[in-house]
Amino acid sequence: MIHLGEYDPKLEGIWWVEEAGMSCNVYVLNEGRALIDAGNMFGMLHELSQEFDLSLLEQLFITHCHFDHVGGMGELFDWCNPKVYAHMDTLPYINFRNVPFMKIMEKAGRLDQVVMLRGGERLQAGPLQLEVIPTPGHTKGDVCYYEPERRILFSGDTVFASSATENMLADSDKMLGSMDQQVASLARLVPYPVDFLLPGHGMPAFADGSDHVLNAYIETRKGVEEDPRQPYLDAARLVSDSGRPGKALECYNLTLMLDPANMEALVYKGATLTELQHFDEALAIFEKILRVAPELEEAIMGKGFALLGLGRVDEAMGLPGFAARLKQLV
Repeated sequence: MIHLGEYDPKLEGIWWVEEAGMSCNVYVLNEGRALIDAGNMFGMLHELSQEFDLSLLEQLFITHCHFDHVGGMGELFDWCNPKVYAHMDTLPYINFRNVPFMKIMEKAGRLDQVVMLRGGERLQAGPLQLEVIPTPGHTKGDVCYYEPERRILFSGDTVFASSATENMLADSDKMLGSMDQQVASLARLVPYPVDFLLPGHGMPAFADGSDHVLNAYIETRKGVEEDPRQPYLDAARLVSDSGRPGKALECYNLTLMLDPANMEALVYKGATLTELQHFDEALAIFEKILRVAPELEEAIMGKGFALLGLGRVDEAMGLPGFAARLKQLV
């Protein structure tokens, strides 16, 4: 068990039990009073008990129903009686030796210890506030837990840390999963500012977590799209809307590597350069567009704003329709 505060002070109070065999990563919060996933590793609780008093365990946050994430509950409930938080779509698929988990909890008189999540809840785990983000796709009821103050994403099997152009993606469950939902869930995660990605398998990412999420979205889209440009264009819009123009510019450049004449990418690249106050570069982009499409309003307006940024007001106001359109915008 590793205290992640050794890697970064913002992870103080979070411990990592590394996956082994058919068990996922487990994260310990609030001085042993909360767990992210239960794992499925015999002896894990003995390891935890070396550091914490497990009788004090109050909360168990489940990311989804697969046994490598929930199997440890059988041993866990011999030690303590925590509340179990899981999405409403995952609870029906948690079972032990073909006996539904909810039936077990009912017979044990513990049904009141099950908290059914729908997504959007904000749950307190000691000093951490966890936002529940529904991310179906790997299974029907996957969720991620996001801590906004420290920008931590506990991503379950939705996102793993992987290098650019590589995608360590958990396949969609043949019975419970959907690739379309998986893509939509990854798109839902892209706008979140993530510094630390703590996944259900593999190494955590202790920096640039948002880049790992974006990479997973792009590479997953590339695996299902016929048009290789579209994943980059859509990713650029997502990160631009979430206030990351520099990352959007990277996506537009990757689109243009595939298709140097792509008009949409050129227009938005110029607009992004203007936002970044790279006015000379933006002006060159819009002049290039206007040589091919001299009446394209987006390019005329883009050139006007680039000229304004350079202090060339008279030239901007002299562009066809720019002054009138600017007046409407103001």
